[in-house]
Amino acid sequence: MEICELTHYKNLNHELETIINTCFDEIFVTDGIGTVLRVNPAGEAFYGMKAAEIVGKNTEELARKGLFSPSLFPIVKERKERVSMIQRTRTGQTIHCIGNPSLDPEGNIEFIIFTSRDLTEIRQLRNKIERTEHLLESFQEELEELRKFQNKEEEEFISFSPDMRKIVKMVDKIAKVDSTVLVTGKSGVGKGVIVSLIHKKSKRRKQSFIHVNCGAIPEPLIESELFGYEPGAFTGANKEGKKGLFEEANGGTLFLDEIGEMPVNLQVKLLKAIQEHEIQRVGGTRPIQVDTRIIAATNKDLEKMVEEGTFREDLFYRLNVIPIYIPPLKTRKEDISYLMDYFLEISNKKYGTSAYLTLEAENKLINYSWPGNVRELENLMERLVVIADKDEIQLTDLPQKIVNSSIGQQQYAVQINEICSLKQAQEELEEQLIINAYKKYHSSYKIGKVLGINQSTAYRKIQKYIKEQ
Repeated sequence: MEICELTHYKNLNHELETIINTCFDEIFVTDGIGTVLRVNPAGEAFYGMKAAEIVGKNTEELARKGLFSPSLFPIVKERKERVSMIQRTRTGQTIHCIGNPSLDPEGNIEFIIFTSRDLTEIRQLRNKIERTEHLLESFQEELEELRKFQNKEEEEFISFSPDMRKIVKMVDKIAKVDSTVLVTGKSGVGKGVIVSLIHKKSKRRKQSFIHVNCGAIPEPLIESELFGYEPGAFTGANKEGKKGLFEEANGGTLFLDEIGEMPVNLQVKLLKAIQEHEIQRVGGTRPIQVDTRIIAATNKDLEKMVEEGTFREDLFYRLNVIPIYIPPLKTRKEDISYLMDYFLEISNKKYGTSAYLTLEAENKLINYSWPGNVRELENLMERLVVIADKDEIQLTDLPQKIVNSSIGQQQYAVQINEICSLKQAQEELEEQLIINAYKKYHSSYKIGKVLGINQSTAYRKIQKYIKEQ
C-alpha cells in the first residue's frame, strides 16, 4: 500500500514539475521572508540566469543587483493580498508581475507565488501596427460606419476588474426591465455613467433621459421642477404653467442624482409618484399619468439616514428594488491603467498632443489611493497633458502628494497625511475592518464574533460595504 502511495505521489510531483517547467509565463516562488524557493525556465530567460543561481537568494538582494525593478515582494508582504505591477528585468524586458500570497490559518505568509508575462513582444507588435496604420487609411470611413452600429457607451466603459464586470453583467439584465434602481458609491466612482448605460441599453433608449441633481436645486423650487405647476400657482409663475421633469421624461428615464438631498417633505410626493405612476402639478387638482422609469443615485448612507429619520423608510425600499454598489477606484487596480490610457487618449486628441506615461509614473499612479476616484484620475490626466514640457510624462511631473505617497500604504482615507472629519475617519475604519474580516472569514457569524458585534449587525455591514450582487 505504501509503495502504491509513494508511486502516486511521485507521479503527481512529476506532473507538477512538468506543468511548472513548460509554463509560458514565469513562475517565481518565495517563502514568507523573501527567500527564493523556485524559478521556472521562463524566469531564467527573463533574468539571464540559471535557477540554481537564483534559488536560495533573497528577493531584495536580487532587486539590488538589478534582476528586476521595482521589487514587488515588500508590497505583497505588507498588504497580504494579490498585487500586480509592471517591472523591468536585467535583460531589458518589460513584464507584468502578479504576486499572490498563501496565508496560514493565523494569517501569516507561508509563501508567495509570483507569475509574470513578457510585455516586450506585445509592445513591439503595437509599434508594428502603428507603422502600418497608413496602409489602412482607405478603410477608415468603412470602419467608422461599422462603429456606429456598436454600443459606443459600453465600449468606452472601462471594466476589467471582477467587481466592475459583475456590474456590467447586471446592467445587461436590469436594462431589460423597468424596476427602480438605486446606485450607490463614493463621489466620482462613475454612478452617472452606469445610469446612462442602463438607459441606453433599455427599450427606452430612444426616449428622454432627464438627469436632475437633487442637491443643486434650491429647496423652494424642487417641487415645481419635478412635478411642474399650473398657471398662477405662485407669484412669478409662468402664466401658461410648466411641465415638470416627470412629464418631460415620460416614456423615458428620470435620473434622480444625489437623492439623499431630497427634502423630507417632498419624499411622500415622490413615493406616490413612483408607486402610482401619476403626479400632480403644484397648484393643480387633477392627477397626470406618467410612464417614467426612476433611477436614483447617492454617495450617502441612506440606511443610516432612515435610522436618523432624515430619509423615509418606505421611499428607501421603493428606490432600492435593485441596488448597485460601485466600489471605489482604489479597490479596482485592474481598471486604473486602462482608465489612464483612455483619458490620455481623449486629452491627446483634444489638445493635439502625443503624451504618454513612463513605467515609473504609471506604477506610482496605479498604487495611489485616488480619494477622488475616476473623476480625479480623469482631471489629472488632462492636467498632465496640458502642463507637460514634452510627450514623456515622468514621475517628477506628477503632483507632489502622489509622488510622496507610499506604495505599500493601506489605501484608505484614514491616514495621517490627510485631514478628514472624525465621522469620515470612523466610516473608513469600519469599512476597512469589515472588508478585511470578510476576506478572511466569509461568515457574518464569525465576523460578528471577531469584531464584538451581533450577527445581524455584521450582516448589515457586509451588505453595506461588500455589496455582493
